[in-house]
Amino acid sequence: MMQSARSLIKKSGIAALLILLYVPSAFAALKPNDPAPTFSLRDNTGKVFSLNDVVGAQSKEKANGVILSFFASWCMACRDELPIINSVVDEMKSKGIRVVIVGFKEDFVRINALLAALKVDKPVVVNDQEGKVGEEYGIRFLPVTFFIGADGRIKHIIYGEINDGKEVTEVAEKLLK
Repeated sequence: MMQSARSLIKKSGIAALLILLYVPSAFAALKPNDPAPTFSLRDNTGKVFSLNDVVGAQSKEKANGVILSFFASWCMACRDELPIINSVVDEMKSKGIRVVIVGFKEDFVRINALLAALKVDKPVVVNDQEGKVGEEYGIRFLPVTFFIGADGRIKHIIYGEINDGKEVTEVAEKLLK
């Protein structure tokens, strides 16, 4: 009996060690009040969108915040969420908040086809085809939406699908405080 208990403890310890070795990024995920990783990506009109230009100490435009949502065409929850995000863009713009959607690991042909089919035409659309920005944000699944304050810090994160515009506007209020 004593031998099997030791064996079980040893196996559990090995399993815990393997988890720590192979999933270290789970412990390094971004959380509220962390600085948002800065990036520059081309938008679907060919212009470069740079987060530093909009929020943070170096910003030129001084927005009140950014709603940054990662999506992909194969993601069914993203397909449901994108029209909701599109519906709040004008309200957010009137509050000085930019809405940016990031096509994750896809090209603009696919991204633009999806957005046209969904009639999503208001947010800034950028392409993270290589997935490098998503990696810096710790993207493991989609959709994920970050609310970034004027100071360049993450104020809130929604993991998973946003179900209505009210949810976005309520969380966006945190960017104005």
